[in-house]
Amino acid sequence: MTYQVAVASLDGVRINQHFGRAERFLIYQIDGSGQAACIEEREVKRACGYGSHEEDSLLASAAALADCSFALVARIGPGAEKILAKQGVKAFEIADSIPNALEKLVRYLDRVRERT
Repeated sequence: MTYQVAVASLDGVRINQHFGRAERFLIYQIDGSGQAACIEEREVKRACGYGSHEEDSLLASAAALADCSFALVARIGPGAEKILAKQGVKAFEIADSIPNALEKLVRYLDRVRERT
C-alpha cells in the first residue's frame, strides 16, 4: 500500500511549520517497502494570522490535502485537526527532520499493520 504524506516545512529539511501558517506543503509518497520520495509541492493560502484564523482558508487547505493520508506539522490546533480528519487526513505534530519523521511514520504504520 502507498501513502501520501503532507509535510509542513519552511526549509524542506525540517518539519517546522504550523499547519495554519503554512503556505506550502511538500507531498511525500511512501511505497509498500517504506521508501519515501517527495513527489510535489502544493501551495495553499495561509489560514492563520497571529491569534486568528480564516475558516474558509482552513477548509481550502484541508481540501488541497484530501488525497493525503497524513499531515506532519510542527503544530496544529484542534479545530484544524478536526477539519483535516473530515477529509480523511490524520495529523501528527512532530518537530523533527523530514527523513526522521517519515521513518517514524513508517514504523508506526508497520505497528498498526501488525495489529490487524
